Amino acid sequence: MRAVVVTEYGGPEVLTLRDVPEPEPGPGEVSLTVAFAGVNFTDVRNRVGDGLGVVPFIPGVEVAGTVRQVGPGVEGLRPGQQVAALTRGHGYAEVVTAAAGLTVPLPENLIGKPASGSMFVTMQLGLFLLRQVARVLPGETVLLHGAAGGVGTVIGQLARHFGLRPLYGTVSDLAKAQFARQNGFAQVYEYGRFDTAVLAATGGRGVDVVLDPVGGQIRARSFEVLAPFGRLVTYSNISREPEVVPDANWMRARCVGYAGFSGGQLPQRAPELIRPSLLEATELIGAGVIDTGVTSVFPLARAADAHRQFEQRTAVGKFILAVS
Repeated sequence: MRAVVVTEYGGPEVLTLRDVPEPEPGPGEVSLTVAFAGVNFTDVRNRVGDGLGVVPFIPGVEVAGTVRQVGPGVEGLRPGQQVAALTRGHGYAEVVTAAAGLTVPLPENLIGKPASGSMFVTMQLGLFLLRQVARVLPGETVLLHGAAGGVGTVIGQLARHFGLRPLYGTVSDLAKAQFARQNGFAQVYEYGRFDTAVLAATGGRGVDVVLDPVGGQIRARSFEVLAPFGRLVTYSNISREPEVVPDANWMRARCVGYAGFSGGQLPQRAPELIRPSLLEATELIGAGVIDTGVTSVFPLARAADAHRQFEQRTAVGKFILAVS
């Protein structure tokens, strides 16, 4: 089968298309013929050596396709069934294995659509960040960095669906602001001035929640816009800058909190928590409540081009690889 393989850490050019052996499902697993695979920042982190990927490896953590084989002990799934899955890696391939518990049947209206390969990473993050990690209440104000990206696209819509206040957001270029506003953001600011703009918009109070995937100096400045009893949640470090975090004395004095979330680590630490979010994501997307914002679809052989555009941070929405 064909797969995109990383044999050494580096830039997008290390993503090479190769023929590799087809994987077989083990106990509690299924194998899938992949139709679509999502492109996510965790794939970039693994490619450059900052993640969990150990070379040589195949990147990709979310896919949609057709059940090919069913391993021992699997119930409720059958060959030929159309599904989406969280794969824990190996998704940029024509065939992949996935845990049956992280594999969900597709609604009829999503079969064959690129959006089917975009359901689980950004939606899982959005659901967990808003409800379990930040625990946002209806009257609270939220600032999300990267408002025009894949996670921002779904969180803006989820906030609206849950009856929360419209979010404040940031973007690297104001050309992306309209896309973010279409997905539920009330105000969108450039990174260079977000702190003064947010404080002005809130009468100097600040926001109750900051959701930050950027890190570095953006994160350091974000602590300054937290209102009393506010909390900052980190769920990535796209900037790859050193972390700058106030000490415990500063946080106690300001009465604020700091929390973290990893969509890649949670399935390993507490897999029983994951499936309900996958089912909810499938229901919301299938019903048309949430649009994951697929803006670009690349053939598998152009995975490197997808990564280049993703890292340049000039595009908006979600990127997908069309595999078969």
